[in-house]
Amino acid sequence: MTECSIVKVLVGRETWERFISQGLDKVISVYFIASTKVSTIPGISLAGANPELTLYTPALDVEYLTLGVPKSLPVVPTTPDGIPTPALLTKVALELSGVPHLVVDCGSYIDPQIPHVDIPSKVVGGRIDLEDSLTPEVASKLFEGSRTLGKMLGARSSLLVVGESMPGGTTTAMATMEALGYRAVGRVSSASPLNPHDLKRRVFESAVKRVGKRLPLAEALEAVCHFGDPLHISITGFLAGALERDARVLLAGGTQMCAVLALARTLGIRFDGRVAIGTTRWLVEDRSSDLSGLVKDIYPEVPVVYADVDFSSVEHWGLRAYEEGYVKEGVGAGGTLVISALLKDISSRELLKAVQEEYERITSLVGKS
Repeated sequence: MTECSIVKVLVGRETWERFISQGLDKVISVYFIASTKVSTIPGISLAGANPELTLYTPALDVEYLTLGVPKSLPVVPTTPDGIPTPALLTKVALELSGVPHLVVDCGSYIDPQIPHVDIPSKVVGGRIDLEDSLTPEVASKLFEGSRTLGKMLGARSSLLVVGESMPGGTTTAMATMEALGYRAVGRVSSASPLNPHDLKRRVFESAVKRVGKRLPLAEALEAVCHFGDPLHISITGFLAGALERDARVLLAGGTQMCAVLALARTLGIRFDGRVAIGTTRWLVEDRSSDLSGLVKDIYPEVPVVYADVDFSSVEHWGLRAYEEGYVKEGVGAGGTLVISALLKDISSRELLKAVQEEYERITSLVGKS
């Protein structure tokens, strides 16, 4: 089952083999969305046509993922240069494999206009250089509400693929990991080929100065309140609940998921070989970040796998831009591609054809609203 041309193991092959050997007959993908005001800091995120529109991106991503067209605004989420959302890859993967999906809102700036699950106390995260992200009460409720959902969806032998959409998330992930004692400055990824590490560091340093506490912090919820966001603590809660039901969880994402690992480790959540990370080749080969190093520092037992997809030969520049360091990952693209490819043994040729067709479809929608 693990022999698939586009699925590669970066670290932890033996653990991954055991992880996947339990079967893929009970798979569901769950995509968490949230917003953080950190994304409105100019230069932090490219996940929107301008900084303010990054607040709308999570809802637009999942509307497009579910309906094939966004509803809240008449635009498909893109970078300022028109490079498409990675939700395009996720959508194609779900359609090729038939895997069902669910959207979970734990703090989106706007409600997505599709059926979805709301986590009680959902809230937009504060701009951490100027204010706390969350109150302790809200952080605790987000964790517990998501934990309940994890227990509702999790079951023995099931596999939950968990993705995310939250612009600005690598900055809050970096700050959360640093607050918990893990070296993360300069090691998280970016949707830009020019990773704004200095800007992210300055945001974190401003947050440290504002909070005025000596790091590292001993409490996960305290770190989230001062330095984090609503997304990572919610995914951590969901992970905890799913594991309580003996489910397996594939964290479908890049360096943001390392913040989930850090929170889980601090909270004492045991993985017992039932958690893995699935991402994209672009993220793995990104020299401006260090996914495997962060995993090794935080939770070295966790295997990392990736979808070995190459867009260098495709016709459209918007897709070839992924090979130039744009976007890389998001909306669970890598992990969803991994599981979908394993389920249906999808070839590179079949995948590229479907991706190009979907790209042509959405670009034809521009101006048709």
